Order: sequence, then C-alpha cells, then structure tokens
Amino acid sequence: MKTQQYLVKDRAFSFSRIFPIFVLILLGISPTADASFTDSITIGNPKALALGHAVTADPPDIDSIHFNPAGLTQLKGRQVFIKGIVGIFSTEMELGGYGEYMTDMIENYRQQHKEFEDENGDLLYGRSPWDEYVYNETLHTKSKSEGGPTLMLPGGMIDMPIGAGMAGGASYSPRGSRFTFGTNVYAPMMNGMHVAPDDPGRFAQERASFTLITYFSPTVAYEVSDELSLGISVNFNYSGMGLELPIHEPHVAIFFLGSPFIQGTFCNSDGTPKQVGENSLGIDPGSVVDVCTEVPPFTTFGKLSFEVDQNIVLGYNLGLLWKPTPWMSLGLSYNSRVDVEMDGAFSFPIYDPFKTFLYNFHSSDAIEAVGGITGALGMPLPTPEEIQIGSEGPLTVSYELPQRWNAGLSLQVTPDWKWNLDARWTEWSAFSQIQLDFGVDVALLKWGAIADLVGTGGQNGITPNSVDYQISLRDVAYWGTGVEYRYNDHLVLRGGFEDRPSAVPEDAPNALIPLNDAKLFSLGFGLDLDSGSHIDFAVAHMKSETDFPACSAALGNGCDPANVVYPSYAGQDIKTKVEILIFELGFQRQF
Repeated sequence: MKTQQYLVKDRAFSFSRIFPIFVLILLGISPTADASFTDSITIGNPKALALGHAVTADPPDIDSIHFNPAGLTQLKGRQVFIKGIVGIFSTEMELGGYGEYMTDMIENYRQQHKEFEDENGDLLYGRSPWDEYVYNETLHTKSKSEGGPTLMLPGGMIDMPIGAGMAGGASYSPRGSRFTFGTNVYAPMMNGMHVAPDDPGRFAQERASFTLITYFSPTVAYEVSDELSLGISVNFNYSGMGLELPIHEPHVAIFFLGSPFIQGTFCNSDGTPKQVGENSLGIDPGSVVDVCTEVPPFTTFGKLSFEVDQNIVLGYNLGLLWKPTPWMSLGLSYNSRVDVEMDGAFSFPIYDPFKTFLYNFHSSDAIEAVGGITGALGMPLPTPEEIQIGSEGPLTVSYELPQRWNAGLSLQVTPDWKWNLDARWTEWSAFSQIQLDFGVDVALLKWGAIADLVGTGGQNGITPNSVDYQISLRDVAYWGTGVEYRYNDHLVLRGGFEDRPSAVPEDAPNALIPLNDAKLFSLGFGLDLDSGSHIDFAVAHMKSETDFPACSAALGNGCDPANVVYPSYAGQDIKTKVEILIFELGFQRQF
C-alpha cells in the first residue's frame, strides 16, 4: 500500500488511529539497564577484572562477598580493603539517512501538497512550505556522550566530570575459628550518561542513570573442612533511576494531521477551523474539530523528567567453594533477584505548538461529545485545562532485577601458571516489565488507555495513571576466562577475556539500548609489599558496535504505526558504538 493512500484514503486510519500518538509521546522511556554488560563491571575489583571476571572458583579478597561468599574463608585475621576505579566511557550514535518507508512518506507528502500551493509556492490551509514542515535536525548527524557518567544518588542525578569512585570493606576471622565475617561496599550495577541539550541523540536520552549500590553486606563464611567452604551474604542496597527525555515523535499520525485530506476537511484556507458538513467520518454536521494548528512531525513536543529511588532494597548472595585437590578448585554462587519499588516525582510539560494543538483539539465540539461517551465507560478524556497545565506529581517505578547463577573452575596447571574459567546465567527476562504508577491522572495517558485498548488490545497495560511498560529481553548465558602467571614470590601477572552477549533478542532489536554484543579484554597484576600489604591493578577495554537499519528496531527507528512504542528516529538508519576503558586499583592490609 502506498504511503499516500495510507495517509489520505484509508478510512480505517481515521481519527481512531490518530489517538495513539498522544500516548506514544509519554512512552518514550529509555531503560538504562544495558543487558549483560552491567554484570560485575562496576564492582571495582582489579583481580576479578584482570581475570575476565572468572573468579567463582578463585574468589577475590573482600569482593568474594559478591562473586562467591564462600571465598571469604581465605581471609584470616582482621583485614581492610580499599579500591578505586576510573572509567573512560564513550557512547556514540550515528543517525543516518532515511530508508524506503520514510523517504516514500515524505515524497508522497510533498506530492500531495503540490496541488495546494499558491502562486508563491506556499501551501494553503496555513501550512508552511513542505520542506520546512518535514525538516529533521537529526538527519545525517552524530551524537556523543559528554564528560563522565551521570549517576543517580540520594541527592538526585549528577553529571560526573570523570568516571571515578572509591569503595572498600573489611573482614574478620577469629584465631582458630572456622568462621569469617565481613562487609563490603560495591556497585552491582551503575550506569548512566548525558549529552548536550542540542545533541541529536537527546531524543534517546538527554540525561539518564540507573544505580544499584550495596552499602552494607553482612556476610558469614564457614569452613566446613579443609576442602569445602560455604558462605552467605545479606545485601542492603540503594536503588535509583533518573531520566530527562525530550520527546521527538515523527509518527505517521502527525503526517496525517498535516495532510490535505484533514486540512481540507476541517480547516479554512486561513487556518481556522470550519464547521463540518455531511461526511463519512461519523462526526455530526455542524460540529467543529480544531486540528488546524501546525505541528511539524519532527517538532519537540515536550520533555519527560523523573527521579525515583529507594534507600533499602534487600538481596542476598550464596556461595560454595570446593577444593578436592591442591591444584583444582570448583565454585558455585548465586546472586538473588532484587525487587525494586522506587518513589519520587515526575514532570511532563508539553511544548508549543503541540500544546496549542491539543488545547484546541480538546476544546472542539465533537471531542466534548466523545469525552462524554468515554467518561460514561470509565475512560474520561483530558480537559483543555489539563492539557494547558501539563502533568507533574509523584511517581513509583517498580521492576525486578534478575537473579544470576555462576559456576567456576580454577586449575593450577603448573606451579607458576593458573587457569580460570567461569560460566554464568542471568535471568534478564525478569527485567522485561517495568511498572510506572503515577500518583495523579496524566492527561496524555487518558488518551493512552483508549489507544492501547483499540490499537494493541491493552498489551501495554495503560490506565489514566499507570503504564505497564514492556521490554523484550532474553535470559543470557555467557563465559569468561583468565590466566595468572607467578613471576616471582611477590608478583603475579594476569590476563583475561570475557564474551558478553546482549540480552536484547535478535528478533526484537532495541536501538535505545546502545550496548549489545561486546568483548572484554583485560590485563593486570598483584604485588605483595614488604610491609605485609598487597596491591592489585587491572586495566580493561570493552567495545560494542551495533547497526540498526531503518525500521528494524521498534524502540528507536521502528515504522509500524500500530505499535504503541517510541520510534524517536522513525525510518532512519542508526549505528551505535559504546567504548569503555577501565582502570582499577586495590589495596589490602591486615590491622
């Protein structure tokens, strides 16, 4: 079917199919959980990083609490640990040209308006010239993150000048006891970024952050025998999430609103609304439907902002470490799921000209009649006053962070060479649902409840004050390996590799999650100091590059008008590249 026919002649796409555009704008939430790539990257342990995180059977000092709590039995006496991490993060998005879908749509739009041009080449019915109307600032541009990462902390989102931080912990094993106790501070997941206010990538996220910090982790490990140890950790976490997202929605419905069919039917040549005569649209003759305010499809319609957090989020880790021989150890650990329910506030102002369009549209005679009918069915429409004011108020965001299983093998191949191998499984499918509960009715969600029911059968769970946001993620199994060489009695050298596949399934690509399949390479060393202290150092590099041809990703550049999603770059080619360089340093000593 030609785009021109779709925009003008397909009566099935009349006003009942325009309504989803109002909720599409609110649903532009770009989740910042970047699939399997966040697993363990921000723990900050240099030994684990240098060995490709293959340490389940060779647990690393105080961070055994995360990787395998049973490994804490290897720490004797009283010990303190301090660690630092510096990361250089770069996220780039290349926004290319249009594919066939958008090219045809724009060309058909231009051809439609040829017959409505006056002698000066300007369009009638108050429209601006077609090339200005369809101007897209993101076409053939590049986006790049700025500075350090953006972090969501108890005081709110902050943009760091560099990605750096410090943490640490302590352990205690009484003399002659088989028990070891400890606690640690670390970040199981922490990521975020920001771009300049005029960066073309801001329509994916201008500022965004996702944080899970373990600030207290009381742990007990027990040495059952010389070969077998068990451990358990209870984790007290802080969870936070923040987002600032300008809304840019080049949906087919906006093109439809600017078509000669709509403008000629409902608008006078001076751009004012006219009374509707006999028609086949089901609108009473004599009614006024004001859709005459010009809203170019690439306009910034508004900006969604929110910050939510939760100070106490509980989880736990379990671990087993078995050394059947001096040259081999086996490890098994479990990181529990974490149920998060964060509270905070949101704001969503609507910008002109879209606000004026909505205000006039909702002031129309026919819409008042429709509102009476939907209100009687328990689905009221927003009032013009609600549109004018915009929406703000409390917000609760709920989701489940996935559980993870880890299995490891460590072989002392020779007196000087050791080889580690880990296999992991993370249940990322559990993170496929994010529930947003607004403390007030949101004007656009009132339309959204109707649009979701009509357009998708209610699969997004939209009500006037909530959204059951769906993300297609899959469970991920992956592996890492590392080698350690004892150079002398004081120094060991390490190298590692980790294959980190994306949790985004191939049949449901998501261009708003820039991290996908990646490889991590790392090097490091461990050094015993004369003072009895010990230091570890590691450096690692990871890169992920993904190509999203036009219309391939429902979230990002999708072209299906029936999907209630957020294709902020509809019909454009998108390429993403994420590159990370990490330096970690750890210090350990007895006290």
